[in-house]
Amino acid sequence: MKTTLYALALILGLGGVLKAQDYGEDSVKCRENLYIYYELAKKKQWLEAYPGWEYVYNNCPASSKNNFIYGPYIVNAKIDEAEKAKDAAAEKKYKNMLMEVYDKRNQYFPGKEGYVAARKALDMLRNFPDSTKATYDLFKLALELDGPEQSAAFYNYYFVTAARLFNDKIFTVEDVFNSYNVVMEGIEVNTNALNITIADLVEKRDSNGVALDQKEERELAKADRELDRYVKVESNIEKILGPIATCDKLNLIYNEESFAANSGDTLWLKRAAKMLQKERKNDEGDYEDCTDAPIFFKISDALYKLQPSAPSARGMFVMAYRNGDYDVATKYIKEAIGFEVDPIKRSNDYIKLSSVYLKRGLLSSAKGAAIQAANLNKSSGDPYILLGTIYAAADGKCGSNVFEKKAVYWAAIDKLQYAKSIDASVSGKANKLINIYKQQLPDKGVSFQLGHTSGEKYTIGCWINETVTVSF
Repeated sequence: MKTTLYALALILGLGGVLKAQDYGEDSVKCRENLYIYYELAKKKQWLEAYPGWEYVYNNCPASSKNNFIYGPYIVNAKIDEAEKAKDAAAEKKYKNMLMEVYDKRNQYFPGKEGYVAARKALDMLRNFPDSTKATYDLFKLALELDGPEQSAAFYNYYFVTAARLFNDKIFTVEDVFNSYNVVMEGIEVNTNALNITIADLVEKRDSNGVALDQKEERELAKADRELDRYVKVESNIEKILGPIATCDKLNLIYNEESFAANSGDTLWLKRAAKMLQKERKNDEGDYEDCTDAPIFFKISDALYKLQPSAPSARGMFVMAYRNGDYDVATKYIKEAIGFEVDPIKRSNDYIKLSSVYLKRGLLSSAKGAAIQAANLNKSSGDPYILLGTIYAAADGKCGSNVFEKKAVYWAAIDKLQYAKSIDASVSGKANKLINIYKQQLPDKGVSFQLGHTSGEKYTIGCWINETVTVSF
């Protein structure tokens, strides 16, 4: 009787965690060990949980899904223990057991095969470094089963395995580019969703004067953390890809022959246009891409005709801009802005719009577009670098004397200094422009004759409308 009551208490003590599953031949002992290891696992006491978990795993694996939810954590702790003890035999045993845990989960509790494949791939990458192709295939399977809503770590290691296969001469350059496109498309899905969430919450908080409730504050903080992870992964992948994705290599893959074979394939065209448009900062802080390849214009034109979208409109913008047709370039980049939902990408499009306005001499419009870019991406210094350039381009256009006409350089320098303060990556370019613009500041003697002294607050008129501190 006592045994029966004890068993019942164990079941109730699990708070409904146990389901009507198979408890094996000795159901009481199974329940006892399940309860013991479960309580320890909840406290992340993985090593202490192992004996109870091992009994359940070997004798009644179908008793609870928790055997396979907590199993990888428990077995990984045993692997770490064996590594520290330099016990190679135990280490091998637990590594093999870890892979088996994932397979048995699918056997006893099917329904999350994609999730299991992703988790198994991450553990396989760590524990079986020579099984790169098998690891890559698991990542690929997880993506096929569960779609693009994967973690930042998933995408990072998916591409790491592709790069390793390339280094091992198993993958070609084209294989790596295909993997890169798959990974970047997946990251884009996740960052788009996060950026929209963040933009909506920030808009509610900053523009409408409505304080966020605790749930929204937590949601915003979580979205910020997640976005930061994806951004760091994207940066890491770009560093890995950089030495591989040279324009020469891209031109070998995206050429007249491949275009002829894929001119009606929207996905191929989209990926080709994206690869050729991919901007990378050089040592001077300027952006470079591979859009000067002749095939890029055919790809962009074909893609735009098949599927007008933000990426295809950007391709048409580049084509018009390179041809010096700035009116048409303006039209296409405005289309891209209209299509785009990601605030960061819209910010970059506004930078392009501002740049083309600057080319057309429409300085006030250029300023407005640059400010839009800054508002959409508050951590980037690029919009302020552009603002500084726009203000400098107004030399001689605002004011009636030499002091007033040259005062725009103080405004330009202020924007460049601010750009450095929020974004260290633009410091080199900002410092270079600051040194140039300092040489153009109003002369101290002439300024004094016109009634202006150091430390004075001076407001620049016309469309600039900035207040600067006079400093010689």
